[in-house]
Amino acid sequence: MADSIPFVTVTDPARLGDEVAKMKLSGGGVLVLPGGTYPVSSDLTIDPSITLNFMNGAKLNIAAGRTVNLNGKIEAGISQIFAGDGQIKGTPQVKEFYPQWFGALGNGKNDDTKGIQNAINIATSVGGTVVFPQASYTAGTIYLKSNVRLSGEKGAVLQNASSFPDTLFTGSGISSFEIENLEGKISFDISSSSDFIIQQLHVSENAGNWAFTACTNGMILNNQIMNTKNVTERIIYLSGCTDMLAQGNRIKNKTLFNNVEGNLNTGINASSSKYCRIMNNHIENCGGQGITFDTNIGITSAADRKCFSNLASGNIVIGNGQEGITAFSSNQFETYDITISGNICINNRYDGIEIWGVRQCIVESNSISAPAIKDYSFGAINIYASKDIIVSGNAIDNVPTSGIATVNGSNYPEQKCSNIILTNNRIQNWNYQDMNPATNHDQICGINLFGADFTVVQGNLFLDTRAGRKYGVKAISVVQGRHHIQGNVNPNNLAVDDHVESDMTWAGRQIAERLPMLRMSQLQGDINNGSLSGIDPGSVWYNANKFALFFKGYEKAMLTPMIIDESSTSGFPSADYAPGYMQYQLQTGRLFFRGKASSSSGKYTEVVLKDKFINLKRTTEVTKKPVEGDTYYDPTKKKPVFFDGTNWRDYAGNIVSVNP
Repeated sequence: MADSIPFVTVTDPARLGDEVAKMKLSGGGVLVLPGGTYPVSSDLTIDPSITLNFMNGAKLNIAAGRTVNLNGKIEAGISQIFAGDGQIKGTPQVKEFYPQWFGALGNGKNDDTKGIQNAINIATSVGGTVVFPQASYTAGTIYLKSNVRLSGEKGAVLQNASSFPDTLFTGSGISSFEIENLEGKISFDISSSSDFIIQQLHVSENAGNWAFTACTNGMILNNQIMNTKNVTERIIYLSGCTDMLAQGNRIKNKTLFNNVEGNLNTGINASSSKYCRIMNNHIENCGGQGITFDTNIGITSAADRKCFSNLASGNIVIGNGQEGITAFSSNQFETYDITISGNICINNRYDGIEIWGVRQCIVESNSISAPAIKDYSFGAINIYASKDIIVSGNAIDNVPTSGIATVNGSNYPEQKCSNIILTNNRIQNWNYQDMNPATNHDQICGINLFGADFTVVQGNLFLDTRAGRKYGVKAISVVQGRHHIQGNVNPNNLAVDDHVESDMTWAGRQIAERLPMLRMSQLQGDINNGSLSGIDPGSVWYNANKFALFFKGYEKAMLTPMIIDESSTSGFPSADYAPGYMQYQLQTGRLFFRGKASSSSGKYTEVVLKDKFINLKRTTEVTKKPVEGDTYYDPTKKKPVFFDGTNWRDYAGNIVSVNP
């Protein structure tokens, strides 16, 4: 049978050192300290073989300049067991430490800063946990250490004296620490630190922010920051950070925009940071943006200032004083490779999502609405002086101005947006406030290509269901640039304004049709073969029943005679036909439509066909051995015909006899 562990009760507090030495010589045991104060006037080492058992009211009073090297075990309740101005060091065989052991009272009145700090200082040596029992702790600045976990039990609240409105957790160059389950007024200032977790904090009315500078592999999870009194700084600020995760946090203020002017406090800001994920957060009523990726202009190195390869996904951003989510560059393209996906943006004061001076950005599957807001800057999704952007699969509903807008950035070297792909977005009820187009001209468009070049606009749905409009809306407005606009769905036949009359060069420069410009129907009864309700304004189609081309304008459809001009080489109609005529020039391969009745310079509009979709040729130019798909206008039958690989057919599907 093993020998029982020896228990020795210290009967004379003044002989504590002697009892510790004797127990060490005897091989260790439990040293029981009855209630009372035990003075430590010289350095004292507690061997790993010794357990100090503090009975109720027992405490060591360590004199200034003296040290207790604590390497053994501790058995104690939740009350003070260490006092005095001396130090406690060593590697105690303890995993949980209490601020109360070091003098914290948790009564909401006394300053508990020192007790909390001493608990952290000794816990770092063994990778221990500082446990905060239910109480109200008054504390100022707390210096975090590596390998320490701070954990609050339910009802553990950090409250503050008037001299320090927040409890500030600060640290530099530390790693592997955790803070969880605390309440109160809490702020952070962490720099050059790594591998940490801050989670399940319930913070209310804090005056400071949560600042993390040059940190890596940190996780900020499932915290609540409610009704902040911080109206000037970012609420959660990641500056120069790498591989950070901010997930499941709730930042919410009582009043819209937090009752401050725009840009005065942002919900979550990743500045000059990379590989950061901002996911599944709820951010409501901040003064600035809900979420921002930008460059910290305070960082002088251009390489270090870059912000790239970041993600915002699954967030809900509501009622913020500027944009819901922004990717912004102070110097063009320093912010890049940002993915904004699956977020919900509601009633943010300016744009739902804004891309400003950045490149290589994806905006996909977001939901944006703002029925309560009357003043947007340009669009639900606003793209400003940016390039290489994909905007796809977003749902835009009930927004004050445009659905999607591209805008010139006069303050950047590359002012235009370029290489923009806008596909498969549903844009419904833009200009929801029914603003006057006289003062909001191009801001009432589903998609506004105001300052862009080389843009693909395809597969988008434009739908206006708002009743009682005073002013009309446009599906697409093109002011300048070369674009591929095709295959969009426009059930209301809303206007498509390409500004071609004021800028004749646009029609000649576009890469392809802005709508399906020419439709050759092979089947009688096809929706494009006689039913005007299914035809987009600006379309040309061939009616197989009437053997004629039709053009649908924005007000009416008209029968359009086709004139085949075999002699003109000017690149412009040589004869002046009546409005409604089309003229095809065999020598130049150009097709014109006479739209205006006046003799102004804009009376003819060039129709640009993708890849010469219809190839109008003189009879002598058509090969005797046609290939499948050959199409030409037969001057005898006065209608276009095509070769199906075996036979020549008209566009009613009938086999015809032609003699090319």
